[in-house]
Amino acid sequence: MSDANLQLSILDYAPVDEGLMASDALAASVRLAQSAEQLGIYRYWVSEHHGMPAAASNSPEILMSRIASATQNIRVGSGAVLLPNYSSLKIAENYQLLESLFPNRVDLGIGRAPGADPRTGAALNEEKGRSVPYGQKVSDLMGFITGQHPENSRYAGMRAHPETQSQLQPFVLGASGSTAEFAAEMGLGFTFAHFINPSSDGPNAADAYRDAFKARHFAAQPTVVACVFVAVGDTEAEAKAFADAFHLWLIYAESAHPFDRVPSLETTAAHTWTASELAIRERNQGRLISGTPDQVAQQLRQLAQDYGTNEVMINLMMPNETARLRALDTLTTALKI
Repeated sequence: MSDANLQLSILDYAPVDEGLMASDALAASVRLAQSAEQLGIYRYWVSEHHGMPAAASNSPEILMSRIASATQNIRVGSGAVLLPNYSSLKIAENYQLLESLFPNRVDLGIGRAPGADPRTGAALNEEKGRSVPYGQKVSDLMGFITGQHPENSRYAGMRAHPETQSQLQPFVLGASGSTAEFAAEMGLGFTFAHFINPSSDGPNAADAYRDAFKARHFAAQPTVVACVFVAVGDTEAEAKAFADAFHLWLIYAESAHPFDRVPSLETTAAHTWTASELAIRERNQGRLISGTPDQVAQQLRQLAQDYGTNEVMINLMMPNETARLRALDTLTTALKI
């Protein structure tokens, strides 16, 4: 695959750096999106996380609206809105409204994880009387967007407003491969979270999705996006320092005691790694691509080849806004975007 047809996209957690507040992180995300647009980045997606103070993005729709209003052409999306927490109709209305405000620019990425610890998840859902199976919620969501529900649907004839002249693009986020076939059956895009599961499950799921894809309302051809954490340094030593900070953050982000900020290079350098931390880091190695711009560019090309796609999405979970901006600039140069 040549660099000329490799598309680069971004997934942003809105990281909150040491000494700063969420408002600083969100302003930094807007600036990163503006820079991304100038550099030719294709999509800019924002996450949904709850109870994670080091990641400021907990409402994709609100942050998407801010980013889209500060840019002109780049596609904006959710990576991913956590559908089990919400009414399918409400999500359809939110994204139809975004598409009305920013025509031909909105991606609706959906996921089935709760995105929170059990206590926070309970707080998000305490007024619900029952849970609806994820596949049913996705079917309902697409029905509300298109107005085309299955004949036996309890919502037949209903659609979300406002109606739009243009069409948003939906994606199913997968991390195990189990959602690939129903994404294909419904004719939706498919994004695999290599940053969660860096095994062969991802490429296998991408193959299964393409083999089973059926053209529906949203797309005539299958679309696969592979997403991975990335750390870029001007030198190998700098890249290692950023990788160290990433791994330290990730170890605690997925523990019962997450950091309230993304650890700085200085904090990371002063940290004494325990045997258990090093063991977790070793298990997490494949979730991050790190190195100099040329080294990272080569690894991203290989990732795209493994997934049989021309689009990779990167998450620059690196401390310091200047470092993230620099990493994006040097990486797009190396990839000849």
